[in-house]
Amino acid sequence: MVGNAVLVIGQACAQRAQTFCNPLAKGTAIEQGDTVETGKDGYVYITTVDHGFISVRPNSSLTFERYEYDPADPRKTVIKLSLISGMVREISGTGAQAARDHYRMNTPVAALGVRGTDFTVFTDENVTRADVRSGGIVMTPLGAGCSATGEGPCEGSAAAQLFAGKPNEWLQVYRGSARPVVIDSGPSRVMSEQAVAELKSEESSARAATAQAPVSPGVAPTELTFSPTTPAPAPTPAPAADPATPAAPAVPVVVPEPEAQIFWGRYKSLGSYGADTTLTALVQQGSEQVPLPGTGPFAMTRAPQTEMVMPTSGILKFGLQAAQAFVVNATTGAATESQISNPLLSIDFGTHAFQTSMNLSANGTNYAISGSGSVTSDGKLVSEWGISRAIVRGVLAGKNATQAGYLFQQSLGGSSTAYGATQWSR
Repeated sequence: MVGNAVLVIGQACAQRAQTFCNPLAKGTAIEQGDTVETGKDGYVYITTVDHGFISVRPNSSLTFERYEYDPADPRKTVIKLSLISGMVREISGTGAQAARDHYRMNTPVAALGVRGTDFTVFTDENVTRADVRSGGIVMTPLGAGCSATGEGPCEGSAAAQLFAGKPNEWLQVYRGSARPVVIDSGPSRVMSEQAVAELKSEESSARAATAQAPVSPGVAPTELTFSPTTPAPAPTPAPAADPATPAAPAVPVVVPEPEAQIFWGRYKSLGSYGADTTLTALVQQGSEQVPLPGTGPFAMTRAPQTEMVMPTSGILKFGLQAAQAFVVNATTGAATESQISNPLLSIDFGTHAFQTSMNLSANGTNYAISGSGSVTSDGKLVSEWGISRAIVRGVLAGKNATQAGYLFQQSLGGSSTAYGATQWSR
């Protein structure tokens, strides 16, 4: 038993044991071995026995090769699906979440694994695309290193991953490609001109079926799991200002996400931009300060990382969460806050190296910032002297190095220098 069809619209049927495709109706039981097929107007919502949810959208074919859920010990669950064509959305049930190493969805060109996930996949014979609403996925091209007959996610250098929190990104792989790539262009909910959008009822049906909130982001197969984050404490109200005292300049302070381990601010004023004195208090409380040679106005701290375990392999990309950068003219002392675009931070944990880049825009001029260097055993990012254009000093944090932050400075020619601070997560 896989589950039940709780909504059927348009043309939809289920084929079982090489028989005819029998029309589906609301309440029909879906069993292991069934192939659910939809026509051009067909939608099928399925609630699974482990409290998961699957939406099969029009012109799609999905086979439940194995769905063996053990409610007494969900870790023994084995799930293997095959999306032959079309588009499906899946929210992992308790079995898929507990037995992530025994979950697999095959398409004609790729294998997908999940990490406690709500994701959508589109495929045809030549390309597979997937986006993520919560959790994370890993995708690997089918081939010599990843057989369609296998179970669980394929790992190794050909695998790529995508995590929630980036609504304009999806993973894509073409037949014959060496590795999936991350695409960042337009709304990811409709991943191609062939893809069909969800019905308005899908979200409410999904939540009613699973009776659970979206799960926390997961981790790649070669990493360890980490605990859900806890809410950040409410800020203490500031005392009322004395009307006779001039107001101090507004200080931009980065408010980290819950469980954040990295903090940054300015310890020097830049014209009308004031300094942030909270960093001194963090250091006094035992946080580690991240130094940056030179006269940069930023400082960064990292909470003690007594439990951090870094991945031993894999190239992981981080998403920019917060940042601030200035272009400073040493002759005039003028500091112009810059707009940041195209941020990238990639870390190769196998070779202990990182690469980062971004574009700054200030005073009508665009500047390319780039840096590269090594990752130390205690999770510090250090740029390579004489090789990296930018001087970079940063740190990793979190139990599985899921957070990153760094300070940078780069000469822009003449008397101008770019200074900045960044905070990332994956």
